[in-house]
Amino acid sequence: RYPVFFRFPLLEKLIISDCPYLKWDLEMLQGLPSLKELGCNRNSRLTGNLRSLRVLGHTLEKLEVNSCKQIEGNLMDLADLPHLKELDLDHTPAITGDIRDIGEDDFPVLESLGLPRSVYGGMYCEFQLISEVPSFMQAIHLLLQRTPTLFREIWLPGAFAWSLSGQSPDRYEYDNIYGCPYPPFSLQIVQAESRRGWSWCSNDGDSCEINWLDPEPSRDSSGYEDYVEELQPIERNIDIYKGHHQPPSEEVYNRLCEECMG
Repeated sequence: RYPVFFRFPLLEKLIISDCPYLKWDLEMLQGLPSLKELGCNRNSRLTGNLRSLRVLGHTLEKLEVNSCKQIEGNLMDLADLPHLKELDLDHTPAITGDIRDIGEDDFPVLESLGLPRSVYGGMYCEFQLISEVPSFMQAIHLLLQRTPTLFREIWLPGAFAWSLSGQSPDRYEYDNIYGCPYPPFSLQIVQAESRRGWSWCSNDGDSCEINWLDPEPSRDSSGYEDYVEELQPIERNIDIYKGHHQPPSEEVYNRLCEECMG
């Protein structure tokens, strides 16, 4: 370990990336009481717990701990840091937590958030039951209403690759050899003008009906024409699963396959 590297009381920014031979622990950061920005990327020998970063609570504004497999802790360990604006914990598999635990008083100034799949609601999150998704999506909607920039725009339409788990009792086998549509076991977030919603969709783009999270804008509103225009391409993908707001049962799916094949 190299504690001398962490004794700079006036240092405000520290980035350590791709240093597989540097052995250090997050606890060493207590020697950097002025630190505002910390970046730790792909450091295989970095150890510690997110709780250790609370000593930087009065200064830390940006935190990136990415692809550091030995870092542990819970997302909510940092929830009361008053100045934290950017938090990226992507590809850090020992981090736990649940995005639904974020309350209106947590992360008071947070502007952007990236989470690993080990956190419920992180990238590639898999749901065990279809029935748990509506309330989850409502929680995501509330977070976006509070902070529209919270998630990377590039990931939002694809809903962070969220899907129904392969081990879910709601999931069933399918055979695409004869042209059957893929079952809608993935998720997407859609937006038409200011109206946000979500739907189940298949890997080839077929969508179930939209579950809207916002009311339809008034026909007299200034943005209604834009809303109708943006809605059209969304509705064009609702064909095979028209009338279904969630994945159909296996029996119904098989019937839809028969209808598609004539």
